Amino acid sequence: MGSEIIRYIVAVDGGGSTCRACVADLGGRILGRAVGQSANITTEFKNSRKNILSTICQAYRAANLSADRSASDYAYLGLAGAIGDVAQRLEGSLDFHRVKVVTDRVTTVQGALGGGDGTVALFGTGSFFTSRRHGVTRNIGGWGFRLGDDGSGAWLGINLLRRTVQAHDGLLEHSPLTREILDRFGGTPSGLVSFAQSASPMDFGRFVPGLIEAFENDDAVARTLISAAVAALHKTLGSLDARASGALYMMGGLGPFYQRQLDPDFRKLCKKPVGDALAGGISLAQINLVGADV
Repeated sequence: MGSEIIRYIVAVDGGGSTCRACVADLGGRILGRAVGQSANITTEFKNSRKNILSTICQAYRAANLSADRSASDYAYLGLAGAIGDVAQRLEGSLDFHRVKVVTDRVTTVQGALGGGDGTVALFGTGSFFTSRRHGVTRNIGGWGFRLGDDGSGAWLGINLLRRTVQAHDGLLEHSPLTREILDRFGGTPSGLVSFAQSASPMDFGRFVPGLIEAFENDDAVARTLISAAVAALHKTLGSLDARASGALYMMGGLGPFYQRQLDPDFRKLCKKPVGDALAGGISLAQINLVGADV
């Protein structure tokens, strides 16, 4: 009579800037965690896959387990850009007992809301918005850097560079921030053009800390950009009927910043998430992967 196989759950939360992974037992107790690099499989499949596997290996080590055992375990990955064929491609390349690759929206919403109602607004390198009420879910955004990601780090960064070029062309007034950006690239738009041709969403997002600092110092261009992003956020929350959902969860690296900019009637809805995207991944693995073996 053979011994029973001991299995674990691997959960991954991958975005345009970082990848996080954890290893948990089947009851959901986390045994090890790790943080790695970018994991947007749409913009950079090969490097993102490499980063994902590296981060998973680190999480196994943190749990005092060997990554060689992955074929015995369950894995649930919530990744930026995991839409359609690219998600299936990654799923088919991973060696786990059972594995599921979904967008980071799925695991983030599960982690934030648990089984309850509410609205999730996530702002990282990318962005998305989801509302769930009485079992009905509605999504806005999350279509990637070229078609969406409004208000995200990448969106803010590329729009800052656009306004810098417009200021150079005399279409709007320079501010200290746009002059600083232009000087950083040699004083003319030529350097900006070269940068933008190959820049990734994460590259554009690197301008955000300086943008926020300029906003807090009342820089005119920074104020205009943030005001436009907040106005769009208010419109999106209204479209999702966030007030009726009963709770608002502002998530991602930029979530707390945007929360401070909200109108009071939205700000009073804000609550602390039940859990994060890794918790959501563990929960969904328990339901959909472990449950399939029971």
